[in-house]
Amino acid sequence: MSGFIGILNGDGQPIDFDLLHRMTDLMSPQGPDAQETWGNAHIGFGHALLRTTWESETERQPHSLDGAVWITGDIRLDRRDELVDRLRASGCRFDKEVPDVDLMLHAYRVWEADCVERVSGDFAFAIWDSRSQRLFCARDHFGIVPFYYAETKNALILGSHIDCLRLHPQVSDRLNERAIGDFLLASMNLDFTTTVFADIRKLPPAHTLIWSDGKLRVQRYWQLPEVAQEYVRYSRREEYIERFRELFERAITDRLRTDRVGTYLSGGMDSTSVAATAYRLMTATDSSVDFRAYTIIFNALIFDDEGDYAAQVAEKAGFSIEYLAAEDYVRQAPEKRPEYPFPEPLAFSSHSAELEIMRRVAGYSRVLLSGMGGDPALTLPWSHWISLLRRNQLSRLARDTLEYIRAFHRPPGFGLRTQMRGWLREWRDPFDLPDWIKPDYVERIGLKARYREFMAAVKFPPMRSHYGMLAAPLWSHIFATAAPGFAGPPTKTRYPFFDVRLVSYLQSIPPIPWLERKFLLREAMKGILPKTVRLRPKRVLRSNPHYNLARQRGVQPWMEELLTIPAIAPYVDGECVLQRLRAKDFTSITYRQIYLALVLAYWLNLENDKQG
Repeated sequence: MSGFIGILNGDGQPIDFDLLHRMTDLMSPQGPDAQETWGNAHIGFGHALLRTTWESETERQPHSLDGAVWITGDIRLDRRDELVDRLRASGCRFDKEVPDVDLMLHAYRVWEADCVERVSGDFAFAIWDSRSQRLFCARDHFGIVPFYYAETKNALILGSHIDCLRLHPQVSDRLNERAIGDFLLASMNLDFTTTVFADIRKLPPAHTLIWSDGKLRVQRYWQLPEVAQEYVRYSRREEYIERFRELFERAITDRLRTDRVGTYLSGGMDSTSVAATAYRLMTATDSSVDFRAYTIIFNALIFDDEGDYAAQVAEKAGFSIEYLAAEDYVRQAPEKRPEYPFPEPLAFSSHSAELEIMRRVAGYSRVLLSGMGGDPALTLPWSHWISLLRRNQLSRLARDTLEYIRAFHRPPGFGLRTQMRGWLREWRDPFDLPDWIKPDYVERIGLKARYREFMAAVKFPPMRSHYGMLAAPLWSHIFATAAPGFAGPPTKTRYPFFDVRLVSYLQSIPPIPWLERKFLLREAMKGILPKTVRLRPKRVLRSNPHYNLARQRGVQPWMEELLTIPAIAPYVDGECVLQRLRAKDFTSITYRQIYLALVLAYWLNLENDKQG
């Protein structure tokens, strides 16, 4: 598992093995268990292994079954038993405990390009088939594992680490100005296919990349429907809960396969359900497991009682919990020379308690469980009703409305007031870009039109629906930035809610009552979570600790230093930003935009140091 790299010289020239070795060695901090390379004429693979499952103890990559077809990748498969049975029925012979990479290679031998339609899990890989002189690559359904590539005049370079691709002499350091604009507006790249580097692209989730006869083809292999055509109907209410619990436990079990695990733990329903269920499943068969939970709390900058709820869950389940005070990180100045600079702009690494959790988990485990995804998977968005109206699905609208009244004894909120507030806000406060973004840069990349597109999408946010778990750029952005090749620590984050079978089931059941305020999860967690946690309403952090600290302290020396570096000048007027900070009359929203400008300046400065 973990890091992989590949080079294909389309002009037939032999591989530069010294370059391939340097690329592979660069991944060794994130893949410390083994580093190996393979090459044949104009194709070469490199791999840095991070063992995260019992089966991976015997894993070797790059790998071949017959010397003709080779694979390298980061692969963790779901439903191994079912896949093993299907492959054996197709004539494959292997030990049941073979690593996942072997199973994927067998699947390719049996079904070739259709193999991705018969497997699920977290994966990105490249397969070289010397028989047909074809390179076949794929990325998993939700984009959990990153996949980057660069197509140059003579070569195709691919892998899971951006910095490795940048070692290739034909990959330039030229920046993608649209991605920089996206970051300044939305804190992430809104394009599924690009990175901050103009020459380096991303393979979108649920897509394959095929090189054959000198041509590159990228195509989708799976799409979650925006809405279910028909709902699954059970005769008994308990059947919905039982089926969910079965799939939820299976999703967690597939992502464990180890006896040492760390987990994020807030006081909400999602992470607590994952943590309590995982600990129960692990200790049911082995009492010597090492299971540790981590909770981020706020002591001063904002009021937050998440730690109290998290403590109740840990006490009931029986595992230990460790607290990290967010203020300890927010108050730090950015590191001049971070141990592992992020390959793309993201945040100040020294401000991230989440990154510190990854480091701590890496000291004893390779797996970190996350409850991310519970909101879109288990919550009925207010836009559900408007979506039905827009699609003219009036019979389903009437049926869902009656189901809601029957279940909750009141009519649903159709989101009209929310929509009206949005329209009024736009009428009162027409959006204008921050005045510290350089006008010539705004004009050059069409930033105003880009932002209008973004705001139009936010009106009906797909990220808060099942469909958005694949279609919204937020999620694959989160996965990519938590990956070892981006964050740094050799720890793989697992997301049980992003399980194909689980998500498909949740989309197929009647949304009322099961997806109203996570009703299904609350029912399934009876006896597992404390009642105070199980029945507490959804809460959103209403304040920004960075903003509160900035109001208290004012302009810090490191802010002045960053906003005067030459690298930020093409994009941001640093003096204008400093004037806003000195005035102290900025709002939380304004400071969020300022913070992004500071982060971009910090990243650009580190890039200059790296290139210098």
